[in-house]
Amino acid sequence: MKQRVSAVDAILSSYEGLSASEKRIADYIINHRHEVSSLNAYEIALKSDTSRATMSRFVRSLGYESFAQLRIALAHEERAGDDGFENEGGISSDDIAGSLQYILNVKLEELKSTASMLGSKPLANAIKAIRYADLTMFAAVGNTIPAAQNAAYKLWQAGYRSAAPTSTDGSLQLSLQLTSKDCLVVLSSSGYSKRLIPVLDNANDAGATIVAITENTESDIAKRADIVLRVANRDKMLSDLHFSQSSINFVIETLFLFLSHESEDVSEKNKLFWKTAGRDREPEA
Repeated sequence: MKQRVSAVDAILSSYEGLSASEKRIADYIINHRHEVSSLNAYEIALKSDTSRATMSRFVRSLGYESFAQLRIALAHEERAGDDGFENEGGISSDDIAGSLQYILNVKLEELKSTASMLGSKPLANAIKAIRYADLTMFAAVGNTIPAAQNAAYKLWQAGYRSAAPTSTDGSLQLSLQLTSKDCLVVLSSSGYSKRLIPVLDNANDAGATIVAITENTESDIAKRADIVLRVANRDKMLSDLHFSQSSINFVIETLFLFLSHESEDVSEKNKLFWKTAGRDREPEA
């Protein structure tokens, strides 16, 4: 699968690394998608209270040579229906049905973008690294820790040794015990989780294979990884808070499905799990 990064995802994935003035441009473009195709760079700079120089830096930071290229990309996505943002009013309890459809559209496009950006080779390399690892350790911080624990649990189900410490200190301690036969999978949507850097450095010193699942391929976390699985995150379209791990969980479940289908004894190990858990039969579907 060919990697494709939409203009919207390029803006959102780079958002945290933008200057304050560049963020105003990003906010304006994201919040006025349907107007951008009829505006020029100077007009957007005025409307976002910035300058043409800032506009030029912003466009180049996204990988476009000119605003004209960015505008064409945005217009193309709008025509193709890639944006999914038809509710200009956003989310409001005054329009439950419209807001629900808006949320659904945003999340669907987030997952579609994630699938398009994964890339066959990075995904295959990550599957191989986990399959042949003695231990796969998952590390995260904050509200992404439950996603890491969920990932470890899924690998247990598939018959692979895995662990996900419940704290940053726990991750740091376990990373010191990793070997060259192990694999570290770091989950960080923004890529700016500085508390994970010592964990990554310990894994690198041990020679362990490092997989990063993140939207920011230019982050310190991504640069320290051997394999980067890029995800889309469209939280900014829904809230000012970073709240969702939908795309990260999608990648985890994708890895789980590949690994479980290639595990020769997954069914027997799963039956043994439920037996030792005090059940005399497998759980109902």
